[in-house]
Amino acid sequence: MNQVAIPTEKPAPVRPRRIGLWVSVIATLATVCAVAAMWLHSRGDGSGYQYYGQWIGKDAPDFELTNQDGGTTRLASLRGNLILMTFGFTHCQNICPTTLANLGAICDGLPAPDRERVRVLFISVDPARDTPALLKPYVTFYNARFSGLTGSADQIARVAKDYGVYYEPVMQQSQVAGDYYTINHSAYVYLIDPAGQYAVLYDNDKLADHASMTRDIEHVLAR
Repeated sequence: MNQVAIPTEKPAPVRPRRIGLWVSVIATLATVCAVAAMWLHSRGDGSGYQYYGQWIGKDAPDFELTNQDGGTTRLASLRGNLILMTFGFTHCQNICPTTLANLGAICDGLPAPDRERVRVLFISVDPARDTPALLKPYVTFYNARFSGLTGSADQIARVAKDYGVYYEPVMQQSQVAGDYYTINHSAYVYLIDPAGQYAVLYDNDKLADHASMTRDIEHVLAR
């Protein structure tokens, strides 16, 4: 009868490689950091306040454009003020009048000290037609403190690109003259805080809630 040899020593236990353990630890930490970063971003400016608009929190791209009085206005020169900025054109029949009317009502409803620290900028995406002489009566109809800005086609295109603004001229089917066109454009309001930070973004629909807009504005001014 054949005998089966019985091993006299137990095989050495297999030890997990340390490198695998460190990879697992690093991956876990990376996940935790990513989740924490998203949570902090959703919390806005770190104060715990929940903005009505979409928190952005980055430096506002600077620009210099022609103002409604024929001079120049540079965004950086307005530091110390809270800026509500929007893009449109004076021949707009729907979105722009509604936007400016809402912004006018919001500004009028602020306490007097806060009202003095808020500036509304209306940047034209129709520089071919929107001269300073046309912009001034248009924007001040909604509020005497509103400012209209225009510039060359290239200047407007650069500012629009920096702020992610879409606009496109569209000829009308009932065209009766060479310049009879409208402009399709995005409708957002950009809140830039007194330190020059592009802080909050609002779509046009949010402007109708004046109370929520006012809370955001007063929070930023009080920071």
